[in-house]
Amino acid sequence: MRRHLLVTVSCDAAAMHGVRFICDFLRDKGQTALTLFYTAPRPPAVWDHERNYETLDEYDRRAKKNREQGRAALDGAMAMLREAGYGEDMVDAKLMLREVSTSQDILRECERGLYDAVVLGRRGQQGLEALVDQSVTRDILERAFVAPLWVCRRFEKGRQGVLLCLDGSDASLRMADHVGFMLRDEPQHAVTLFTVLGQGPLGPADPEALFAGAMEILAENGVDPERVRTQAVKGAAPARAILAEAERERYAVVATGRTGRGRGLLRRVFMGSSTQALMRELDGAALWIRA
Repeated sequence: MRRHLLVTVSCDAAAMHGVRFICDFLRDKGQTALTLFYTAPRPPAVWDHERNYETLDEYDRRAKKNREQGRAALDGAMAMLREAGYGEDMVDAKLMLREVSTSQDILRECERGLYDAVVLGRRGQQGLEALVDQSVTRDILERAFVAPLWVCRRFEKGRQGVLLCLDGSDASLRMADHVGFMLRDEPQHAVTLFTVLGQGPLGPADPEALFAGAMEILAENGVDPERVRTQAVKGAAPARAILAEAERERYAVVATGRTGRGRGLLRRVFMGSSTQALMRELDGAALWIRA
């Protein structure tokens, strides 16, 4: 089955980290379809009492300029993908004037297209907590997005493998299924099943049973068990342990399910302290999040 990714693009060069990640991480181009998505800012509305040739012409001029900027950003992303080996039949591009907000437009497109993941770039400056567009990414995370989210901060080319973080939750097992689906035709990437003991009530009571369940899910997706290893560590701060392991082994991806005790899916997805820490501090690797 072909993988179909929705890849958000903006005029900010840092937003291209998602495209760079795809170019380096996914080698089986024939099993990958990409849709580049750009929402151009809509000029300020012209009210009825303001309508005249001058105001309407100014609106059209600004809309045209915004579209042209979007087309240039999409062309830049297309050029990067072509250089990486993606043919024109593998990549589609969508440009639209913003309908509601950037985040809501992305969510609507995600729901319409039934994508396997949504790819967002992140700014890579040291210590910067804001995302490519913090309000956009936060809004998407706080909503019931229907596909896993790939957040790509500054990606280091050449990294390999996936650190699959497990805590016994249904969300982490859904992420195991996503990892298996994405990696079954990517044999260059190994998977490490990783759990942190001593997490309190959310920590796994039986790590061996947890690993066995995740390995079964990966195997059902076609991932050879020889590509999978397990690791359990002790620690009171899961995010710190995950970040240390990701840096030590230079993983390309940290994959995690997102659960929590807040009200509704929006808080379960975003408001956990571990997720915030990973989004803020994970550098050089992509973060995959599954609700």
